[in-house]
Amino acid sequence: MGTELTKDIDTVLMGWNTSHQVVTELSPQEWVYNKFTTYVLTHKECNSSQQIHFTSENPVLLLERLKQEAGKDIWICGGANLVQQLVSKNMIDKYYISVIPTLLGNGVRLLGNIDREIKLRLCKTQTYNGITDLIYMRR
Repeated sequence: MGTELTKDIDTVLMGWNTSHQVVTELSPQEWVYNKFTTYVLTHKECNSSQQIHFTSENPVLLLERLKQEAGKDIWICGGANLVQQLVSKNMIDKYYISVIPTLLGNGVRLLGNIDREIKLRLCKTQTYNGITDLIYMRR
């Protein structure tokens, strides 16, 4: 994970479904976020480690707290429910939206229904392995 996205982060937030997909499907042999402190938002009882913290804390309050601590940027890795909660409170400063060349017939909407307009500014695009990243900053 040596992409432009990860060079400026030291903390990852993700929901339970995203973490479960990582450990069961995407990388069952190795935790791919081992260079970062990870917070997994869940109501399940799980044992935390020094590197992976399972928490049922309100994600908005957690993110506010983490932003006050010293360190690099925080990556909201997924899933849609977590992203929707943070977007609804306008807590995300930079959006990395990846367009993957697959047409889905259904699924969970990333942004859901946002109750306000959030203006973004396109900063950069990059393409690799058939994927296009759109990088936006909140205006």
